[in-house]
Amino acid sequence: MLEVLVVLSLIGYIYYLRNYADLRTKSEKEAAGLQEGINLYNESQIEKAFDYFDQKIKAKPKSSFAYLYRALCYKKIGNVAAAKNDLIKGLSYDGALFQLHLEKGKIEYEAQLLRDALESFDKAVLYDGDEHEATYHWRGLAYQALGRDVEAQKNFWKESDILKQKLTAGPAVTKQKDPFLDKRLAINSVLIIATSILVIVIIKKSEGIHLPFLLAVFSAITIGIVEPIKGWILAIFQCILLVAGYFLFTDIPENAGRQEVENFSLYGSCVLTFAGSFIGAFLKRAFIAG
Repeated sequence: MLEVLVVLSLIGYIYYLRNYADLRTKSEKEAAGLQEGINLYNESQIEKAFDYFDQKIKAKPKSSFAYLYRALCYKKIGNVAAAKNDLIKGLSYDGALFQLHLEKGKIEYEAQLLRDALESFDKAVLYDGDEHEATYHWRGLAYQALGRDVEAQKNFWKESDILKQKLTAGPAVTKQKDPFLDKRLAINSVLIIATSILVIVIIKKSEGIHLPFLLAVFSAITIGIVEPIKGWILAIFQCILLVAGYFLFTDIPENAGRQEVENFSLYGSCVLTFAGSFIGAFLKRAFIAG
């Protein structure tokens, strides 16, 4: 029975890591995974960037961000038709990625397809959330080209307002520092409570130290992976829960031998929690760096 509980908990952890631990949006995850190619593009190594994104699309055909940057590469080398096709393809997989709408609108604007361009810029503004002045700038140009000067001026004013806000607030606007106690840390803390309860149950029920140690190590590595910076807080929290939960909510065995086994499992699990969280954080950073 204990073995089944451990296996189920491991499966639960893997599922959690895969689906819920990373709170980034889909496009943010894609951008992080394609950073090497994005750097090549930003450094004007267009041919290398094109090859990079071309291979990524072949490996993962539904990557909207890869389509966006391959489209930008196509546009740089003068193949505008292929660029537009890639943008449309990318939108079919992620219609909420504002950069796809923006770049599609630019191509339509330059081809004098002004109404199509305006529609694309409208969607870029809708999905951007007033974060980038470029969406308003281009929509203003489209309104201007259509002779709708009042709407154009409103967009240029909005563009100016966003720029002023960025200049006034400085770097904090472009990259705000995440709060120390955030939603992700709170969610992971709830997971730590469940894990600590399970470890205590296994300490009390197991005949040896192997199962408690196994679960403690795995949960601790998970802590380091999901929270490579703040994992030490979760590690301390888990150790407090383990010790407090064991002594406050369980009966201390009368048999000296049994008590020694449980104490060894308890304190060993605490030590392994810190060691495992460090290993998990190291693995996460190594994976990102790689």
